[in-house]
Amino acid sequence: MKADFEEIKHEYEVHFGKEPNIIGMFWNNPEKLKKNISEAIEKNEEYDEYQLLSKEDQELYDDGMLMF
Repeated sequence: MKADFEEIKHEYEVHFGKEPNIIGMFWNNPEKLKKNISEAIEKNEEYDEYQLLSKEDQELYDDGMLMF
């Protein structure tokens, strides 16, 4: 992906008026993260990695037992 992360993040912030909710799921794959955020903008859907977790993983994350 040609644009850097900060450019895509800024585009998201302008579009939605807030930052995407990034919890670190794709820290080892920055191209995937940039693609996901770009697709969220295109689909007009907010990007929230927390919502990608199962309910069980959300509970583990909330309890500090799941980290990325």
